[in-house]
Amino acid sequence: MARTARMARSARIELGKGGLWTHRLQGGPLLLSCTAGSVWVTREGDPDDVVLEAGSSYGGAGRGLLVVEALEPAQIAVAAGEAGKTVRAALDRARGSWLVLLSLAAVYLIWGSTYFAMAVALETLPPFLLAGARFTVAGALLYGALRLRGAPRPTPRQWGAAARVGVLLLVCGNGFVVVAQQWVSSGVAAVVVSTVPLWVALITTVQGARGARGASTAGSAGAAVSRGEWVGLLVGFAGAALLHAGGALHAEHAGALLILLAPVSWALGSVYSRSLPLPEGPMAVAAEMLAGGAVMLGISALSGEHLAGGASARSLLALGYLAVFGSIVGLSAYTFLLRNTRPAIATSYAYVNPIVAISLGIWLGGERASAATWAAAAIIGVGVVIVSRARPGR
Repeated sequence: MARTARMARSARIELGKGGLWTHRLQGGPLLLSCTAGSVWVTREGDPDDVVLEAGSSYGGAGRGLLVVEALEPAQIAVAAGEAGKTVRAALDRARGSWLVLLSLAAVYLIWGSTYFAMAVALETLPPFLLAGARFTVAGALLYGALRLRGAPRPTPRQWGAAARVGVLLLVCGNGFVVVAQQWVSSGVAAVVVSTVPLWVALITTVQGARGARGASTAGSAGAAVSRGEWVGLLVGFAGAALLHAGGALHAEHAGALLILLAPVSWALGSVYSRSLPLPEGPMAVAAEMLAGGAVMLGISALSGEHLAGGASARSLLALGYLAVFGSIVGLSAYTFLLRNTRPAIATSYAYVNPIVAISLGIWLGGERASAATWAAAAIIGVGVVIVSRARPGR
């Protein structure tokens, strides 16, 4: 239900999940604070949307329509004419923008390099043992550091939510990639995974359609897929089809086809995580890695994986890089982006990672990339850009 208010000196507004509050700025300063829950703030003329969680603020000035949407039951406090607070809010927003940029750089470059690191680690380590050790070690290190800093233990309910996300993101999303990379090059794996934003767009479209059908009882409305988003989806999946038609996904072992399920699982986990009662901040990442890593170590034991001739120093170094940078740094940055930006921005790493992965595979691993692989990467990248820049439907 939308609310449009004439601005008094100050106001406190309660919003149910999916509720809207709008205000027409008339040129003066305005300070909007989220005191409970989380809200999505959009201002006419400003290309960047902002997600505010409890305790954070947004400073606006100038003219244009300001729209606030509650991502969950929320309360906002709005004050007009308080210039000093507006300046502080602007500084907080600038700090948040830098954190967003640093997080994007981390998932762009670090995750692009993890495909080559996985190829190196797989030289002497079996896939689920590799992935399970990676996330268990990374999760334990991050969990221990957070507990020493005073972070609370996750509740049983939060552990359950973290386990569900960990299975989707890590066991299926990452685990399928590791298994498939025994037969698929690191560059091709990165190109297939780059379809994640397209799957996210499809999943959120289905959610929007269900929300629209249940709006009369749930009190919220879903967003239909726009024409621009449909164009992006068609372009992106055409690139994936070219990758298959060009022979890059033709493999002797059926396990290579698991790579096709990895981006679907990762997209499901990314969207699903936004509505689950996960622990606060980095503790969510630690819990997801511990849960997902434990499941993968169990799969490794049940499938009879073992070290035939011992792990090489080269593979162990790659495992260390994957645990510290690919898992702790990369997943923490990705979780921050999921909670503070739109899903299209958080998953935009997908059209940079293939370029990094293919380049490193050629430069350091002696891999070859066919013209079809490069063309598919470019086409998928164009599709992802179109989806991320398209305005959502009503």
